[in-house]
Amino acid sequence: MKIVKYLLFLVFLFSSSAFARTDCPAAKVLHIQIEGSVILYMQEGSSWRRLGNLDEVGTAERYSALLAAQIAGLKVMVGYRSSSYNCAVTNYSEPAYIVRTYNRE
Repeated sequence: MKIVKYLLFLVFLFSSSAFARTDCPAAKVLHIQIEGSVILYMQEGSSWRRLGNLDEVGTAERYSALLAAQIAGLKVMVGYRSSSYNCAVTNYSEPAYIVRTYNRE
């Protein structure tokens, strides 16, 4: 019985840490910059942040969503894998994990 409890605890520990992330506030995209293979972006009310490298899995798709939202004037939420990511400061090193677009309000 102790082994089952221990295994359940490990499953909970790893599954909860897998979902730990920081979702930055939804805002319109002001600027997108491609420098070499690195994509940077800036949203209203925030500093420059890294979207990712074009050779990283998912970056091209996140870039497409960001660009489409910018052209349409829609808000987007960009999330990062780290639960301690600070959305309020410039960050050129940590790549984004998720981009969520929103309809007009």
